[in-house]
Amino acid sequence: TEFRINMFNSKNKYGLAREIPAVIKREVRQRDGFGCVFCAVPIIEYEHVDPIFVEAKEHKTSGITLLCPTCHAKVTKNQISKELVKQAMTRPAALKGGQVGYELLFTQSHPIVVVGGATFRECNIPIKFRNHEIISIRKEDDRYFLNANLWDRNGKQTLKIIDNEWITFNENIWDLTIIGNKITIHEKERLPALIFKIENNNIFEIERIDMVIDGCRISSNTNVLQVNGMRMMSCSMNRCHIGMLIG
Repeated sequence: TEFRINMFNSKNKYGLAREIPAVIKREVRQRDGFGCVFCAVPIIEYEHVDPIFVEAKEHKTSGITLLCPTCHAKVTKNQISKELVKQAMTRPAALKGGQVGYELLFTQSHPIVVVGGATFRECNIPIKFRNHEIISIRKEDDRYFLNANLWDRNGKQTLKIIDNEWITFNENIWDLTIIGNKITIHEKERLPALIFKIENNNIFEIERIDMVIDGCRISSNTNVLQVNGMRMMSCSMNRCHIGMLIG
């Protein structure tokens, strides 16, 4: 007899809570490359594969995988079999490509960029370091495209945004999580190295950054932007080609 459990129940027949412990989730994310094992999309859900959740007595990393909502729905509708999921787990799509990414959705108005205590409105290049355009915006056919290049504290590039599609590199990060509209990247098991989000489909906000580029350290929290120790708070740049030129 097949045992079915209401999705709103918190435990299965063995008393196992539906919520997977954070440490297990992190191990699954790291193993599968932070993306769906089929398509590498980093908007993920956790799937108990073997055993299925209703038969599981514990949450085991080896029996859980990452699926995007689309692929997860196909598994639920038996359009993708559990056997195919198991095969995909042996060679996750995100690990084959070495990166995961997703498209940022903006309105047709010029995106506002917020970094620490600095706000950039209608700036083509909000932040530039020497020859590196850290953040830039271009317009094509009445649509705006965001581009960015961000590094970690060791000078390794962790995030690239190319025409609204963000891409992160698996080998350079320790963990990546997406909750709602907020993306958090951990360099190591400590404070996040990068947190960014999109507000109202028109504001690109970096809540936290800590990176080194060509020997220059750029860091920020929600209130302060620091460049090699120089602190900037509550500053605003409007309608300029380059908002901030460093170096």
